[in-house]
Amino acid sequence: MTTQDQPLIVREHYMLIGTYQPFNPGSTGQIIAFGQQAGFTPRITSYYTTAFTQPFATQFANEMAEQGTMVLVQWQPRGTTNAAIAAGQEDTAIIAAAEAIGSVNSQVIVSYGQEMNGNWYPWADVAPNTAAEYIAAYQHIWTIFQKQNVHNVTWLWGPNISYSGSAPLKEWYPGDQYVDWVGMDGYFGYATDTFESVFGPTIAEIRAFTYKPMIISETGVTGASGPTQIASIFQGAALNGFVAIVYFDETQSGDAMHQDWRLENNAANMAAFAYQLQFYAQRPLIIS
Repeated sequence: MTTQDQPLIVREHYMLIGTYQPFNPGSTGQIIAFGQQAGFTPRITSYYTTAFTQPFATQFANEMAEQGTMVLVQWQPRGTTNAAIAAGQEDTAIIAAAEAIGSVNSQVIVSYGQEMNGNWYPWADVAPNTAAEYIAAYQHIWTIFQKQNVHNVTWLWGPNISYSGSAPLKEWYPGDQYVDWVGMDGYFGYATDTFESVFGPTIAEIRAFTYKPMIISETGVTGASGPTQIASIFQGAALNGFVAIVYFDETQSGDAMHQDWRLENNAANMAAFAYQLQFYAQRPLIIS
């Protein structure tokens, strides 16, 4: 069955479709090239800080804004701790980021300490960290932005999808006052994975304590089952009322959760992605 032959459920639900590209921030050429291959302008592009004190990529954000693309900054507390941030020891860096983000002529999506319910990041669910410290750090950052009168931020809380042994999500939730969108990172590491098997349990867990809008903040598909899984992502997200999907377009290796996710490396997957965009993407025309 070809991509075009797959059954498609067309619904009046349009989403912001975005991408992470390697070497962001700054890889505007990659983002434009990706959009041209897929036939759209990405509405979101993400990047990951390498230190908590790394200056916000203001020029990159403004360049993206000119194309109608919002920047999602995954603000990682590397080189510090949740406790230190909550105690005010990193206020200088937070104020500088607030001023930089406030100068951008666009909405900016800010995610602090993503995948905090996992055990692979130093700020997450590993000793001696506590959920209370993470929440206090998140709320402290949010409060400083309010005091700086920065109002062009969409606050994203971005856990990993739940898995056996992961921390209960509710324990790490900062609260509805501090969160605009709830994200989730989940990958289709196996050929049998579907939207329901990857995201379904986490959606149910989140909906037990908040009804904030949800997005897929990271995802990728396997090569063999990619077209079917891409259709599953779009249709499942639409059925569940998601507001955005950000595709992690990076080459990784090592295990099932670290594969070659790049759509450019698989013509069938890129074609499937472009096909789904026709029905689910809210986007402006490509700016060449």
